Amino acid sequence: MTIKKSLPYILIIGSIIGFLASFVLTLDVIKLMANPDVELPCNLNPFISCTSVATSEQASVFGFPNSLLGITAFAMLLAIGIMLLFGGSNSSLLDKVTGENSARRPLWLLVNVGTLAAMIFVMWFFYQSVYNIASLCIYCMIVWAVTWPIFLYTTIWNWREDHFKFFPSFFQFVSKYHLPILITWYLLIIFLILFQFRYFFFS
Repeated sequence: MTIKKSLPYILIIGSIIGFLASFVLTLDVIKLMANPDVELPCNLNPFISCTSVATSEQASVFGFPNSLLGITAFAMLLAIGIMLLFGGSNSSLLDKVTGENSARRPLWLLVNVGTLAAMIFVMWFFYQSVYNIASLCIYCMIVWAVTWPIFLYTTIWNWREDHFKFFPSFFQFVSKYHLPILITWYLLIIFLILFQFRYFFFS
């Protein structure tokens, strides 16, 4: 299946998973607000502790739980994925939402900027969780895991649709080797986590 045909499914499946993870995390944050001593089921050990992450300053960087951003962003991406699925790139449904065909380019560039911002944010939170908070949240990791392919394949799709044309050699390489790049990214993140918490695994 080509990326053009795969993108709707990537957006829909990734958004549903990310939305559910953000929603459950929000419920856990509400429980912690009501009772700071509550024991969350996702507190497996000192290494994986939702409470440690959810009660950190980094978990409410804008003054409210970060998970609310996830709920909003994934709901929007889900809607876009559904529109793309039921009409394809020449969807009349998209025309009704965005207007003429020429309006699709700024829409998709906006989606790409949004997924880039999400990618930057989850990488920042990854760094904070691993190196400063020193604990990981299961639901946060799920959000990280789905954000990476959503950003990667949205970017590749935009480039292939000629929505932007800069750095052609770079994006041609990314477009050609997208799966090895994604796998390498996952392996790098896993390595960084295992190395940072090696005392927990190998002590």
